[in-house]
Amino acid sequence: MIVPDGVPEAFRQPSDAARRCSDAVSLACVAGATGMWVAVRLSDGGTDGNVYDSREAAIRHQRGLSAFTPCQVQPGGMSHFEAEAFLDYWRKLHAANVRDNDPGLLLPLMPLTGRDRARQVRVLAKGRR
Repeated sequence: MIVPDGVPEAFRQPSDAARRCSDAVSLACVAGATGMWVAVRLSDGGTDGNVYDSREAAIRHQRGLSAFTPCQVQPGGMSHFEAEAFLDYWRKLHAANVRDNDPGLLLPLMPLTGRDRARQVRVLAKGRR
């Protein structure tokens, strides 16, 4: 696999969790679920195997689980590197006590660069304390 330029060292070899997340989102894309949602477990990158019509439905069906986040299925699926960054970002937010388990709460989109992701985690964590 060719690693794109600028990929941080930590993301050069995707973890099993990132591969699992990437596979689940890409499979949903291939199945025609573009624009729909999957609920990704932060612990291992897996899903419950369901695709949901809305973010709210994905959250509602995960009640009781605290370490998950909804992920919208994009055209073209999700690469292993995107999944690694996605999981890393949401794990850091989870560690900072920021949860994506309220359908009425709209959190900002994940920034593209690592520096911007780190800054946004700090800002969101500060607002939660």
